[in-house]
Amino acid sequence: DPIAAINNHLNINKIPPNLPLFSYLSTRGWRCLTKKILLACCNSIWLAAGIPAITGHSFRIGGTTELLLTGVPPDIVKALGRWSSDAFLRYWHSLELLAPLHMENL
Repeated sequence: DPIAAINNHLNINKIPPNLPLFSYLSTRGWRCLTKKILLACCNSIWLAAGIPAITGHSFRIGGTTELLLTGVPPDIVKALGRWSSDAFLRYWHSLELLAPLHMENL
């Protein structure tokens, strides 16, 4: 549940209003969660569990696919991903599942 996760994050970290949403308090003060830090944390957990490391591109593919599968219109997904072309359409790995969701919008 992403809403519960965000609420938990906000309750635990008590982020000052002038900082980015994904900030956290470390031993060196407030830090902004970066792609590099997130991937290092995820990969250390996954590697310890015997799961191969991934790149940030995996999140981009997964996020795009998830949005499309939940019925978000392709033009909105395109805007959210900041694509200037229709290149994101190659992420439609499950086209047979996605196409019916969007046929009525054509």
